Amino acid sequence: MDLEPLVSYGSRATIALSGLAVITGVVLVKTGRKEAHKKAMVTAALLAVIFVILYILRTMLFEHGRYEGDYRTFYLFTLGSHTVMSLINLPLAVVTIYLGFKGRIEIHKRIAPYTAVVWIYVAFTGWLVFLFNS
Repeated sequence: MDLEPLVSYGSRATIALSGLAVITGVVLVKTGRKEAHKKAMVTAALLAVIFVILYILRTMLFEHGRYEGDYRTFYLFTLGSHTVMSLINLPLAVVTIYLGFKGRIEIHKRIAPYTAVVWIYVAFTGWLVFLFNS
């Protein structure tokens, strides 16, 4: 059984679903559905963790090529910004989720919009990187 497609598609699906769960969570909190918001954000976080595990597995176990297409400059910009923003997203997401669970809602509400934008950007650019390398 060839696991590479399963790991690759699994990582693509989890990062996309994670981004969609964040968008859903934003809509839910804006409409006053706090419990549903919490569930959407926990789902987003779990999917992001699964993505990271699958991404690490894919990187360790399978070869991946180097993009040499016509849009290399755009690809490198996308990859670079994705990498930097993903490094920012991890602690930002952990702090935002922690504050929400601890009931420190005022601080949570101040940083959550930034976390959501960064998270969605990382999910979207992650998909772009996958598409470039497909």
